[in-house]
Amino acid sequence: MNKFVVAILLSAVSAGSAAAASVKNDEASAQTIVVTEGSSKTELQVGAGETVEFCNGGCFVTFPNGDREALKGGETVEIKGGKVSIK
Repeated sequence: MNKFVVAILLSAVSAGSAAAASVKNDEASAQTIVVTEGSSKTELQVGAGETVEFCNGGCFVTFPNGDREALKGGETVEIKGGKVSIK
């Protein structure tokens, strides 16, 4: 019975991380995005050439160019040439 409970918990944890959004910074310098999840607001710095996962359960994101988007999780965001694209 304990093995079954552990297996379910591990599945839930791995499924949660699979639904995270990611942001890739293709700029030459670090970029900062503001992530709002519920009532929590966090500044997330993404280094040049770096990819970071965030937003496991839905969030609002404010990008360096001022654009604001709602994400559900699972999206891939790319910052390149001063523009943001979401896939």
